[in-house]
Amino acid sequence: MVCKFRWTLLVIALTSVDTIPAVSGAEETSDIKSGERKMSTIQLANWIDATFAETWRASQVVPPDVVDDATFLKRAYLDLSGTVPAVSDAREFFEYAGDHKRYSLIDRLMNDTRRPQKHAERTAAHWATIWRRMMVPGNSPEAQAAVGLEPWLKEQFAANLPYDELVRKLVTAKSEVQVAMTVANARLGIRTGGPAMYFQLVGGKPESAASSVTRMFLGVRIGCAECHNHPFADWKQKDFWGMAAFFSGIRNGQVMDSLQVTIRPENSDVDYAAFFLGGEKPKFASGKTPRETLADWMVSPSNPHFAATVVNRVWLHLVGRGLTDSVDDLDKSTAAERRILDDLARLFIESRYDMRWLITGICKSQVYQRHCIARDDGAGEPPPGMRIVKTLTPEQVFNSLEQALLLPVAKADRSARYNGLRDELISRMNEAASNNPEEFRAGIPQALLLMNGRLTTEATDLEQSRTLRGVIDAPFLDREQKLDTLYLAVFSRVPRVDEKQFLLDHISKQSDNEQQKRAYAEIFWALLNSPEFVLEK
Repeated sequence: MVCKFRWTLLVIALTSVDTIPAVSGAEETSDIKSGERKMSTIQLANWIDATFAETWRASQVVPPDVVDDATFLKRAYLDLSGTVPAVSDAREFFEYAGDHKRYSLIDRLMNDTRRPQKHAERTAAHWATIWRRMMVPGNSPEAQAAVGLEPWLKEQFAANLPYDELVRKLVTAKSEVQVAMTVANARLGIRTGGPAMYFQLVGGKPESAASSVTRMFLGVRIGCAECHNHPFADWKQKDFWGMAAFFSGIRNGQVMDSLQVTIRPENSDVDYAAFFLGGEKPKFASGKTPRETLADWMVSPSNPHFAATVVNRVWLHLVGRGLTDSVDDLDKSTAAERRILDDLARLFIESRYDMRWLITGICKSQVYQRHCIARDDGAGEPPPGMRIVKTLTPEQVFNSLEQALLLPVAKADRSARYNGLRDELISRMNEAASNNPEEFRAGIPQALLLMNGRLTTEATDLEQSRTLRGVIDAPFLDREQKLDTLYLAVFSRVPRVDEKQFLLDHISKQSDNEQQKRAYAEIFWALLNSPEFVLEK
């Protein structure tokens, strides 16, 4: 009977991931225009909304409505902090009656350093994880060791270091000035390191450095041109090795500088001279290394790919789709496809590469706050600016479990962060997860892992679960309030009328207090194992 009820609840949850289809029609007008340098984050949000309103109007597309407060709350927390909110934070947000409550939430998550929440620190840590996964994909062999990059990345995001300076640090990093490496996870042998660790992770050779840097920071994949001319793009073998020559000092995992500006591939008798992607010949100034010269060219405002690539990556994470078809194939996009991206990239340059400004402005826009649209297979790409359901990253899933279950976090408590459970969960999820948040079917294997996982099994045990004990044993909560609290802990919303009635009826049918407690545990299990928990609407 218990098993049957669990699956009944799960079927209900499976049907609750709602999307709103995009429909044709007219869109309201707006006279918002680009402001002065530098725009405020609200001005940036208004610019984004006006730009897309014009695009949708020209295409006769009516966008979905803006989401309700509960959906926005969960979305903002997951995208910025990498976790669902605490029940107390959710209640506080819903009860807040002041103006601009959504703006205030975004500003708090991005900037508030006060204890105990330390929102800004958590946001910096989450964006370090997101950027690390972009630099070294989560399903690559080096993904586990790449976690060691996160402390350095977190420092840069916490300081809001201008993005051009962050990339300059990465591109010109050297082993001899690498920060002292410390043990991040002794059980897995993971060590932390500075920016030079990036080159070691991606292969420790000139060719691997050129391929990774060009993809990550310029949005261009030239790896196929290493051994022959690129079969699907205009890049030639000399383009690839021209970029690789800048990294000729990286050998055998040692990240050093070399004044040599040519490179000869293994098993070849051809020397390739360093030149910038696209054919421009570099001018090597006295006292500057080849990688410093490359960094100057990469982060220049005149470079058509640098600012556009980071804006595209930020948009991809926040909205679920880039502003072009592929963030790694920017060179294949037409001028028409890049119009909005390039305009937003210019504003980002004018902000002096302010990542916090960019992220905040996007999140304050109504474009960010609209409902997801349904996407049918074979129906083509959705209109620009429309978001679809995103799957959570493995780290977001664990962080949300940790919050919803009120798991201990201290090392002394042998918490999941330190006893191997977190690493095991993330490692298994990485095997099924996609590097593209659009591919939300990856959320289904994640849900299956949770369903059979030790964390959720123990967390729904009446003797071990902190959340369940706190809810069930609270004398000041009636049945309806207990249900509300469980839903807030997992979904960041209260149950809908039909959900609440169904579950209250089930609880009331239980013969005694112990049976009712078990019913709450079954409800909690079903919520944790619902697709709604591992998907972001």
